[in-house]
Amino acid sequence: MTAYIDAYRRFNDRLCTVILFVGKLVVASWVLALFVSALTRYVTGVGYDWIVEMPPMLVPWVVFPMSAVLLRRGHHITVDFLPMMLGAQGRRWLRIVVAAIALAAAVAFFIAGVQATMLFRSMGQMTQMELQFPLWYMYLSFPAGFGVMTIFAFEVLLREVFAPEGMGHLAAEAHAPATSDWVD
Repeated sequence: MTAYIDAYRRFNDRLCTVILFVGKLVVASWVLALFVSALTRYVTGVGYDWIVEMPPMLVPWVVFPMSAVLLRRGHHITVDFLPMMLGAQGRRWLRIVVAAIALAAAVAFFIAGVQATMLFRSMGQMTQMELQFPLWYMYLSFPAGFGVMTIFAFEVLLREVFAPEGMGHLAAEAHAPATSDWVD
């Protein structure tokens, strides 16, 4: 069983690296696009609206996948007063319950995201920007992000259930790619 979990973890390490790289690339493109837009407007007096409109349209493509990375690394939003009141075994069970809830929520949001994306695709709406594209492209970020969240939440649950007593939460830090500290 451990060999399968290790293979799953290695796959997720690579997926995490890709998500971090793409997230960095998208954010860098925002900064560059806005700089070029400001420079063009200053030099020529003419700007392109789509350059200014595009970064907010791409935010969901950064936020949803990155929330999965944060969950996997144990850096997602947490409330830490309860673990301080529990013993080691209680903290382990709390982490298992939280991982199971995260997995169930990720699956539910993934399904809802697929349904919403299919609805918007069937409606055929286009964005109301200078550069038009189907509106469902933006909604596709929802099931994509929560699909990744499902994969990572399942790993967190496996790690907590099968890790030696009290060591599951440490595995996330031990296997986090050292070259991608953007979210730390």
